[in-house]
Amino acid sequence: MKLLDISLLSASVGFLIIGIYEIMKGKFADNYWILMMMLICLFIYGYRKNLRVEQEEKNKKQSNTTKKTTKK
Repeated sequence: MKLLDISLLSASVGFLIIGIYEIMKGKFADNYWILMMMLICLFIYGYRKNLRVEQEEKNKKQSNTTKKTTKK
């Protein structure tokens, strides 16, 4: 996990906590943007995680094919 991924996940949790606090304190419509920032951070984190998993699978598949060709 890279620093940017950790920062995105932490920002998402932080925006969620702040958003819940502000909504309990005031109107939902006034603090809607805070929850949207939380969702944006969470979606970007999920996207980056999926890219990382796909890249690892691709590298694993490539290493398996090179091992098979070198054994022959």
